[in-house]
Amino acid sequence: MPIYKTYNDMYAKYEAKYNPTLIGTRFENVKEVALNRANTGFQMPDGVRIATRSKLDEFGIAGGTRATYLAFATKLKKHAERQQKAAAENIKNGLIAYFKTAYGLSETILNVLASAIGL
Repeated sequence: MPIYKTYNDMYAKYEAKYNPTLIGTRFENVKEVALNRANTGFQMPDGVRIATRSKLDEFGIAGGTRATYLAFATKLKKHAERQQKAAAENIKNGLIAYFKTAYGLSETILNVLASAIGL
């Protein structure tokens, strides 16, 4: 017979696991590593946003549609960082088809954005 976790079980585990003194010491020990990784991690989306915004300005894209194009570019860059060559190209084509179909975005602009971020 399975035993299901209850709210009280989960809360008791949380309370036992997250001792403020212990967690504070752990955070202090890894602070520099975490800050360096965060700094590196924040640079990629910022670069994508800058490249994407300039292209969207050229096409006169504004408002909510602009945010959807930015979402496409950041998602594409995220996947492109993990894949290379043919796999990255397949992901690019899939995301272009998805954003074109689901959100009615221009395929031409999506291809320009993909080129602007290096694909």
